[in-house]
Amino acid sequence: MTTHEEGKLTEYIRSKDFRYTIVAILVFLGIFLLVSFLWLKLYTHHGQELAMPDYSGYQYDDAVKDAARKRFRMSIQDSLHILGKPGGEILKQNPAPGSLVKSGRMIYVTITKRSPDKILSGRLPELYGKNYERKKRELEEHFEIKSRIVDTKYDPGDPGQILEVRYKGKALMDAKGRDNEVQIEKGDYLEFVISARSGGKVEIPDLRCKTYEEALFLLENLGLTAGDVIKDGSIEDLNSAFITEQDPPADGSMIDMESAIKLTISMSQPGDCP
Repeated sequence: MTTHEEGKLTEYIRSKDFRYTIVAILVFLGIFLLVSFLWLKLYTHHGQELAMPDYSGYQYDDAVKDAARKRFRMSIQDSLHILGKPGGEILKQNPAPGSLVKSGRMIYVTITKRSPDKILSGRLPELYGKNYERKKRELEEHFEIKSRIVDTKYDPGDPGQILEVRYKGKALMDAKGRDNEVQIEKGDYLEFVISARSGGKVEIPDLRCKTYEEALFLLENLGLTAGDVIKDGSIEDLNSAFITEQDPPADGSMIDMESAIKLTISMSQPGDCP
């Protein structure tokens, strides 16, 4: 570079144009760095992981507002009816409370229904004459219907069999048939009357003219027993002996189950037997 050129460069560096250019460059760099910093801060905040709040027990509308303030979204995934709980209450959520999630994450919740689903009684399986414990499990697992025993009655069959089904006091199924048009609320109770081999009353059977073996069979089926046996004359074969008298007599009255009936037997059948 010649002495003349060096002089011009020195003169330019000392000029106002050079100073303005340097200031402009510095201002540009400052603005660029500021914009870059703000963008980086905004990007980092957008991807920040936040702790998920616990919305269990909240009313859904209130939870939606709170979630929006905390930069979350909310959607109903499922709804259930639970006796004793108001409708719209959040039962569970996904993601779980305390989870670290990104801002804007969707929260899926299960809430309570204000009114229960209903099932037509015609959809229920046959219940009359079936084992109560088995049907209780089936109703709970497949229909979300609960069961409770409200009474027992004597029946000569196996104990624990369903004799009557009621819903809200109304007969639903029994020996006469079934009503298939009743709306049953899920989560509600069906009421059952089941069979028992004791604890009831039966009509006193007429045992006269029957053999001792036949009388024992009938007594057993009715839940009764043979009491004292009085032998009238010589008894060669107990089972084939005839009942000539009984106490108490068969007069149409009722007797407690498991009671004993006193019998008088003879090898000769009474003369008035058919």
